[in-house]
Amino acid sequence: MMRSISWIAIFLAFLLSEEITAEESALPRVLILGDQIYQQPANELRKELKGKAEVNFPGMKPGEVWNSTTALELIDRQLGDGRWDLIHFNCGLGDLIHRVPGVKAFRVMPQHAGGIRTTDPRQYEKNLHALVTRLKATGAKLVWASTTPIRHSSTNVFTKGTEIEYNAIAAKVMAGHGIPTNDMYVFVRSLIDMNKPASHGADPFFFDRKAIHPPIREIMHKHLKLAPINTPKP
Repeated sequence: MMRSISWIAIFLAFLLSEEITAEESALPRVLILGDQIYQQPANELRKELKGKAEVNFPGMKPGEVWNSTTALELIDRQLGDGRWDLIHFNCGLGDLIHRVPGVKAFRVMPQHAGGIRTTDPRQYEKNLHALVTRLKATGAKLVWASTTPIRHSSTNVFTKGTEIEYNAIAAKVMAGHGIPTNDMYVFVRSLIDMNKPASHGADPFFFDRKAIHPPIREIMHKHLKLAPINTPKP
């Protein structure tokens, strides 16, 4: 008798675990592709939207740098084998950083020391076309994120304002493919003092301790029809 009860308990536990797994798999799945600045927003969204959406931000291996060229090399790994309902993506800062010329390994180098920009404008446009074509094949809803502002670079590996030209290139590419843009540039610019250098030479990966995930949350609610959530007042 006790053995029968034990087997029934195991069977019920199995059914319950299957039900939970099915419920989780039924959630809308969101993939956030971008450089390291998107790790924190992804973490915040994962907490805020728990039980409403599955938010994923695939990590990079040591030594890997995210830009429009490496994105094409890494995209199959980043996409994985599952389905995606929404893919929010950006490449830009990694294209604008200056690096050691003529070296295969990625090493940043200040402009005054001879560093060259990682990706020239023509190659950036070509890469974005190829990336969008690959992402469209997933069948997911695609949303491009404009590149966030570059302020003063104490390390001189970025040039202030260069993201403006690259955002214009991306806007043309996305318009041609019918892909909407989440204007992260405008949102972040409204949060930070563009005339004040970020501390510790972290610019442009530092946003004066301001949260930058709200626009992504709005995009998710718009395209996935998520249930409203109560967000803390700023």
